[in-house]
Amino acid sequence: MKPLTSVDLGEKSYPVYVERDVLSRIGQVCDWHLDDASSITLLTSPVIDGLYGEKILAAIKSDKKILIPEGEEAKTWENAGDIIGKLIEIGVDRKGIIVSLGGGSVGDVAGFVSSIYLRGIGIIQVPTTLLSMVDSSIGGKTAVNHPKGKNLIGSFHQPVAVLIDPNLLSSLPVSEIRAGLGEVIKYGVIADEVILDILEREQEMEIFNDLDLLSELIGCCISIKSRYVEKDEFDLLGIRASLNYGHTLGHAIEKLKNIRHGEAVSIGMDFAARIAVKRGIFDEEEHLRQRQITKNLGLPYRVPGIPIEDLLDFMRQDKKTIAGKIRFVLPTGIGKEPILEYVTENEIKRELEEVK
Repeated sequence: MKPLTSVDLGEKSYPVYVERDVLSRIGQVCDWHLDDASSITLLTSPVIDGLYGEKILAAIKSDKKILIPEGEEAKTWENAGDIIGKLIEIGVDRKGIIVSLGGGSVGDVAGFVSSIYLRGIGIIQVPTTLLSMVDSSIGGKTAVNHPKGKNLIGSFHQPVAVLIDPNLLSSLPVSEIRAGLGEVIKYGVIADEVILDILEREQEMEIFNDLDLLSELIGCCISIKSRYVEKDEFDLLGIRASLNYGHTLGHAIEKLKNIRHGEAVSIGMDFAARIAVKRGIFDEEEHLRQRQITKNLGLPYRVPGIPIEDLLDFMRQDKKTIAGKIRFVLPTGIGKEPILEYVTENEIKRELEEVK
């Protein structure tokens, strides 16, 4: 079994395995990469535990398990503290390893805890949703939320390895697959037009049900994400910011409207594309192509009815905002590198009023 790719970060490099049924070989992967681990603790949600917990514990030869909520409910200071307390209770030391099994929120809080517990212990990420497979499990960004904004408290902590088993997607409702495809569209716009070609070629339900096709899309997205992380691990150079296409407005809508992340990003991408077209850096036909793919997959693109000032207030807290000035990732062409630009609040207001 060979990894699909490796994220090349020198001493912090790690393999990413993408293969159907790779979960059945998690014990083997642990043996390869964790030969000096003193213990392995499974961190997962009750639902995922019911589906795979017993099998995973047997494979990694462990009886240590911590259950946390699924979704954004998991990403709080209080929950992180509770997890740390349980790690202390079960005697996890500095050579202990966490196996995070779950969606993006589980992976985020597990990664955050592993980065600060005893000043850092190892973690293996095993994402179970399409969204976490193509995005959050790669790159080492960890976080919990604050009432003022999403992912405002966090750290960079690269995993020991990432295991992605597309077979896990068969247990998800169509709505979860659809939300994950919002992030897949993002990669097609900012880096690889072939992804959009695939999405246009296939019928909606075929994409949702074809695990081989989803495996191919996951592989494409991971290869792109890995390149960005290798060039800008700590998100300081403006390179990795490209991965935030659709996220400035998207995060605000996700929080204020309580919709899925991928759905909110889909809306955010359409809005950012509108601004780019108005600025003359993105072709209108390419914007309409992006929108049509979004519609074909059943994803939203219209900004929902939220007071404009509420959206602006949330965007002012966005991590890309500098000196109170809001920044958007704006597309420059399908499959081309986007740019990170300041967008005035008056410009944002005008666009929001137009799309009401």
